[in-house]
Amino acid sequence: MQIDITLSAADTTPDRVAHRSVAVIDVFRATSVMVTALEHGIRKIIPVTTVEEAEALRASYLSQGERVITGGERNAVKIAGFDRDNSPYSYMDDRALEGKTFIMSTTNGTRAVNASRTAAAIYIAAMLNYRAVCSRIIEDNRDVTLVCSGRENRFTLEDALCAGMMADELLQRTGNAELSDIAWSLRDLYLLYRNDMKRGLSRSRHYNDLLRLGFAGDIDYCLQCGVTDKVPVVDERFQITG
Repeated sequence: MQIDITLSAADTTPDRVAHRSVAVIDVFRATSVMVTALEHGIRKIIPVTTVEEAEALRASYLSQGERVITGGERNAVKIAGFDRDNSPYSYMDDRALEGKTFIMSTTNGTRAVNASRTAAAIYIAAMLNYRAVCSRIIEDNRDVTLVCSGRENRFTLEDALCAGMMADELLQRTGNAELSDIAWSLRDLYLLYRNDMKRGLSRSRHYNDLLRLGFAGDIDYCLQCGVTDKVPVVDERFQITG
């Protein structure tokens, strides 16, 4: 098994993911939200890149009598006219979410999912479910690309730490994985901060921007490691279920 890592949605080109098992990571907060929403009753998630596409899909689904919500963010702030924002705490009401379709658009995470279309299999990964996703990847027995969503087409430390954690898990459990240079680097970065993620993140831009916006609770939630076995999967219709 060869393990590679891309550093942002912009870095995720078709040749980096083609015919491989892919895990898309957006710790703060898109993939953490996807895992949470599916745990709390959402039937499927449709990841779209633009607000206009989300609005058109909502109108189409509603015209067919389907129960649907829209959610997401631009620059960490709820999109005007959407039903919900991009906080995992907005997706914990089982009774309100049960059986609904969730149309989601975020600045980086849903872009990274869509950038991975040439992959053989696409999983949604976060710190919350990293161990369970690694189990599915090992079962696939393919080469792997861990896709960091990043932010504004740039590297983010929280995604890098999650990718490094997954690279370490895959290396330990397979015993013979071949890591690319970036995978080795991020694995070593994770080992440096694994006992205190917040210390590692304390000077990172995205972490501090979320703190300033009042999302300290979201940070604490998203930094929980391996607390669920939920593995969202992108199916042949490019819808996320799990």
